[in-house]
Amino acid sequence: MAKKPQDVLGNTSLTQFDVCIVGSGAGGGTAAHVLTAGGKNVLVLEAGPNLYPDLDKAKPITTLHSNDELKYESRNLIDQISMLEPRTFRFDEGSAAAVNADVNLLPRAVGGAFQHADCKTPRFTAVDFLLKTKMEAAISANPGLAVPGFGSDAASANFADWPFTYDDLEPFYSEAEQLYGVQGDTSNPFASPVRSKPYPMPPGVPMYLSLVIKAGAEMTTFFGSPLHPHPFPAAITSQFYDDRPPCVDCGLCSGFGCPNNAKGSPAVTTLRKALLSGRCQLRYNAHVSRLVNTGTHVTGVEYFDGQGSLQTATADAFILAASPIESARLCFLSGSNGDALGNSSGQVGRNLMFHFQTNVNAFLPNRVHGQRGRAVTHGLSDFRGVMPGGAEIRVLDDGGTPRVAMGGICEFGGPQGLPITEDGETYAFSLGVRYGQALKDVMRDAPLGQHLFGMIMQAEDAPQLTNRVDLDPTVQDVFGLPVPRVTYKNHPYETQARTFYAPFMHQILTNAGGTHVFTAPCDALLGGPPTSRHILGTLRMGSDPATSVLNPQGRFHDVDNLYACDGSTFVTSGGWNPTLTIMAVALKIAHGIAGTQPG
Repeated sequence: MAKKPQDVLGNTSLTQFDVCIVGSGAGGGTAAHVLTAGGKNVLVLEAGPNLYPDLDKAKPITTLHSNDELKYESRNLIDQISMLEPRTFRFDEGSAAAVNADVNLLPRAVGGAFQHADCKTPRFTAVDFLLKTKMEAAISANPGLAVPGFGSDAASANFADWPFTYDDLEPFYSEAEQLYGVQGDTSNPFASPVRSKPYPMPPGVPMYLSLVIKAGAEMTTFFGSPLHPHPFPAAITSQFYDDRPPCVDCGLCSGFGCPNNAKGSPAVTTLRKALLSGRCQLRYNAHVSRLVNTGTHVTGVEYFDGQGSLQTATADAFILAASPIESARLCFLSGSNGDALGNSSGQVGRNLMFHFQTNVNAFLPNRVHGQRGRAVTHGLSDFRGVMPGGAEIRVLDDGGTPRVAMGGICEFGGPQGLPITEDGETYAFSLGVRYGQALKDVMRDAPLGQHLFGMIMQAEDAPQLTNRVDLDPTVQDVFGLPVPRVTYKNHPYETQARTFYAPFMHQILTNAGGTHVFTAPCDALLGGPPTSRHILGTLRMGSDPATSVLNPQGRFHDVDNLYACDGSTFVTSGGWNPTLTIMAVALKIAHGIAGTQPG
């Protein structure tokens, strides 16, 4: 009996491929499913390891994920090891970049980073796809309205409309919710009412701390109107769905893989469907180093396998889905004469966006039980800055002056209970409580793990040409390749939104019974890169080849058989968790390649 090739899943007999996808996460896993269902033979190359040994078998899925705090937080189970694959960071192009251990590292494994998240999946609204047009209309209709990044300040930002609308993407949103198993309801008044299908599942059991903050929000008014807390949609089962059991609310959700596959990771949903089709081969521990190309056509990819040997794979077409930082990096590694592949617009690597997070916390006298639940079960969309229905920008009367503040959705959360790596580090190194009765008392009382709770606003970043990814001229990774250099600085567009909304967030937590309310510094203002894991832009879509990298179908303007379908395609970052939109855009692009329609 022939020995199974090492680090390979799926149909190992395939030798010719219609499409090769770099990355197996939200974009790549989604595209693999659509393409194989459409009759294409697909090769997926994944840089990370595989934690699902039987993923290509019809029997129930086994997983190596668990609730082991040290495995994830200290031993880099699926995270990049920054000493081997560093990244460098700087605030502006006039400064020298320095190696930084946390330049928006994403988990790297079969199925991508979504398995490591708590799988929140709100949709963008109609405004998000037409932000430039809608904002300019609001400014025109409201004399005196000034918004950083628009009008006389437009040169500092690079806003543009997406090349399609919410209505164009809606069928793919619905397909994504069905494929990944999203729980939710339609109680959020700021979400678009346009839906072709209901949520597959109702919301699961609410967390206690979410109900406490919800009560505080309902006691808080915003410009004379009550706030509207609502269940947070998430790709986590609340009942048996697609052969996966319901979530048991074990608590260790954000930052952990799911031990019973209740989370809708691409690995256990779309990627598995692709592998079971017989038309997909997945090679993991495969670190892609270059796209072999003529300048206008890609002929193959080179990658280092798990043994460190350089291999080559060929296909008729290629899709980048390695994350915005790594997809842009590959374009630079594959270019010539010092420029990136597909960069006639000069936009490759530019318009890098995260989400400008505002984290407001407080202490509750009684225990919040943050370790019981799905990390986040409720949120608040009033601070996104759109009108109910999400079709228009909200202009507020701020003391007689028109005001726009494009913040984002707020998550209600608390500590999951990480007594070693989170609480213990704070007690030992920040508070100096390291031994004896004092340590026993603080571990018993758990002031951080059991009494801290708060809100995180995922606010929109302004796209800027100066916020970018390129190659560091001196630092190399373990494979001898130049590492990504990230240049990023916040814009007044997002910093002013934080200044505007933070007091309201303070009021909500105070009304919820919180004490010692504070805004936690959790972004680039601290002197380092953003700690958000929402990475967007770098290969933006658009109809004009002079101002965009990809066409509306996701193909490079300059390269006839190269596509992208991860967060790099985003034109603006929106004020919502981005993964469902990554999936929906990937579905749109993949259906276009396959010539099929959304299911």
